[in-house]
Amino acid sequence: MTLVRLCLLLPLLFSSTAFAAEHCVDVQAKRGWQQLSLPGGKITGVQYSGGWSVIAGMYKAVGPRGYTGEDARRLGPLYGYKFDQSYAFGEMLVRDQAGRIVPFAEFAALAVNSRDPAGVYAFRINDKDVALPDNAGSIRVCISMR
Repeated sequence: MTLVRLCLLLPLLFSSTAFAAEHCVDVQAKRGWQQLSLPGGKITGVQYSGGWSVIAGMYKAVGPRGYTGEDARRLGPLYGYKFDQSYAFGEMLVRDQAGRIVPFAEFAALAVNSRDPAGVYAFRINDKDVALPDNAGSIRVCISMR
């Protein structure tokens, strides 16, 4: 290989995407807080896949924003089973290293602008521990960093 060809290939081999890392956690609907440690660096993206239900067989699986519409209305009388009354049933909650709890959508929006995301984060479904056994599913959260 000539020196000219090697010089043309080096930027492709060592681009910023070559140094990107992805950190993922599978957040189970039947478990409480589940942790993910992030190193220092810059968050470049937050993605999710999958779904879960707060009562398997009675309610369809939803994503991290939880239940809305008719399903949310039907779940209304069970509000005492929510982990945090401020958020929807089935919504994914995120706790940062300072103990602050926010919904996943807010975490995802703020994470990309975070200056130093290093630390331990915890994720869970918005359902009290006593109500977890009848849940089903999981949501995989992946955080891309460089």
